[in-house]
Amino acid sequence: MNPSAEQKSTKAPWKPREIIVHEAVREDEVTRHILAQCPKTPVHYVTSGNPRAIVEASDILGRAGGAMLDKILAGKQVLYVAPATQVVDTFHMPDERTVCPDFDRLKLASNGCYYQCDWCYLKLTYRAAFPFITIRAQYNRIKELLHKRLARTVDPMIFNTGELADSLSLEHLTGAARTFIPWIGNTENGHLFLLTKSDNVDPLLDLDHNGHTFLAWTLNAPSVSRKFEIGAPPFERRLEAASKAQEAGYPVRIRLDPIVPFEGWKEAYAETIARILETVAPERITLGTLRFEEGFFNMRHSLLTTGPELPRLIETMVPMFPPKRFRRAKRPKAGKYSFPEAQRVEIFSFILREIRKHPAGEAARLALCKESPRVWKKTGLPLSTCSCVCQLDSADMRSTP
Repeated sequence: MNPSAEQKSTKAPWKPREIIVHEAVREDEVTRHILAQCPKTPVHYVTSGNPRAIVEASDILGRAGGAMLDKILAGKQVLYVAPATQVVDTFHMPDERTVCPDFDRLKLASNGCYYQCDWCYLKLTYRAAFPFITIRAQYNRIKELLHKRLARTVDPMIFNTGELADSLSLEHLTGAARTFIPWIGNTENGHLFLLTKSDNVDPLLDLDHNGHTFLAWTLNAPSVSRKFEIGAPPFERRLEAASKAQEAGYPVRIRLDPIVPFEGWKEAYAETIARILETVAPERITLGTLRFEEGFFNMRHSLLTTGPELPRLIETMVPMFPPKRFRRAKRPKAGKYSFPEAQRVEIFSFILREIRKHPAGEAARLALCKESPRVWKKTGLPLSTCSCVCQLDSADMRSTP
């Protein structure tokens, strides 16, 4: 199918092939809503949230092959509906050498999308032990937890729903965004951050968001998306969704990540940037190059599915920092692997120049995702106004090593 045909195609909303429900939420309205939309999907019930119990309850995972990747891919068909435990917390970057401000999370889902992006770090985060998609029910309980967190400060706060999940890919099943966007819009100091590759935006367009919800799309060069972001909507549909959201008054942000330096990458990304900035005027744009945690890098030969191109690129990667012993680690670890620093600087400098060729790009606040202070400095971006897409305002990172 060519891109234009793919863009015009109407695809039925995704549904799981198996649903596992915790008994504590059997009668919850979220559970009932999901089951009503999946009347032919087998349903199993568990009394424990232990991942082993969930895996054992799953026929699909029971039939999956023994390799970790087999379980990971099979788990993309299994939806677990869980109680609202450990939903609100704060993320701290363990490697202080990486520029990444702390942020508050709202974990409405974990391992939370059915896409099979080949480089997704969640493959290793959840492994074969937690391969299923988890959705948390008990929305009233979640509102109580949010209210409690917001009451601890008068300062504005933003909750990131897209760090362990795609914030909108499951919206047609959960109705989570439709529930929490108006609720957070009626708070004095609460804000939501939704990060997505989905085009599942139509249910949000009529909501009274009060400017308290920020929608961000992860975009890539169309050829990169088609090859490596398996199952995700193509570039054209994502960009159209971002445009709809902006027309509905949502603050829109863009994450161009991961930038992949394939042959002809400059021309491809220049065209991609032009198409984005001719369609939407994002408040912020955050850039990232292809990068992997050390564990993913070491297991790359058993985790990738899209052919030889990605492994060849990974072979050119090096540790971003010298090995270091992290808290609770048994041995020193290198942290993230990416392209050599000089190449990353070249990539970011080129992309920044292309963005600034457009009025909408000149107006946007720009940042790098999980990068080193040296690269920020060499690309001319000031750490004292670190304005990542997931932040409400700016973080002052001048003290970062």
